[in-house]
Amino acid sequence: MREVWAVKHRPATINEFVGQQHLIDEFKAIIQGSPMQHYIFYSPEAGTGKTSLAYILAKQLGYQIHKYNASSKRQRGIEFIEDDLAPMTRLGQYETIFFLDEADQLTPAAQSALKGVIEDSQGFFILTCNDLSKVSTWLQSRCQVRTFVPLTDSEMFVRLHQVDAREGYNTSTEHLDMIIDAHKGDLRNAINALQAYHSIPEDAREAFLISATAPTLPADTILKLCFKEKNVAEAVKQIGSLGDLRKKIDTIFRAGLDSPAQPASKLKLVRVATQAQRDLLDGVEAHYVVWEFCRGLAE
Repeated sequence: MREVWAVKHRPATINEFVGQQHLIDEFKAIIQGSPMQHYIFYSPEAGTGKTSLAYILAKQLGYQIHKYNASSKRQRGIEFIEDDLAPMTRLGQYETIFFLDEADQLTPAAQSALKGVIEDSQGFFILTCNDLSKVSTWLQSRCQVRTFVPLTDSEMFVRLHQVDAREGYNTSTEHLDMIIDAHKGDLRNAINALQAYHSIPEDAREAFLISATAPTLPADTILKLCFKEKNVAEAVKQIGSLGDLRKKIDTIFRAGLDSPAQPASKLKLVRVATQAQRDLLDGVEAHYVVWEFCRGLAE
């Protein structure tokens, strides 16, 4: 079985890391000798580099890293925190990173137990989350919260082109752009799509890219719920998960502009969608953004 490219080509050093320029100086300083801290890496979107940066820190600091995933049933409860994780943090191994992915999936009891574990830890914690509102204020107060933003198209293009070349290919700029457009800001999924692109017959690749860029969101239904029925709650429900909210808002935005709606409605859509995208980039929690987005359209 071939290795997954997103893992195979994960950056090994901070200088290879793409995106998050607002954070790079801080973590370069840590690698060069500044004190390490406990962190929460927050991003509503996937594929922004949270896991990659944790592994880079461990490798360049010479630390051991233990990874856990709170999205699994076994690792989201208080039993896991008290029986498995806590003992690991008391072994005197200070040069260790305990990486807890999707920490917003931890139960309230587990989060309560974890705050004490972090306080007494012999080592450092890096937690990741997609919904900061689900992480208790007590945990947030014990960690430095750093917001990861979606990668720009140019940043994604640079990395995709590098991976493409390392695998011995020379994919056209047009097709790389189509992959980027289908996976806005999510570099991991874009690299996975590039691998899938090269795994199918050449005469089927164009159709593959066209299908990948086709919206799967019921954008017309969401617009009707907001503009005509004023049913904000149902519109939020139709949008669904918040992990790719920027892309979903963009899909709704494009559908609205391509519709026969009145100019005033389209101007409202432009204003509300722009504000929602700006809020997400500024680190406003996705749960609040999606409700405000739908409320703004229904107003």
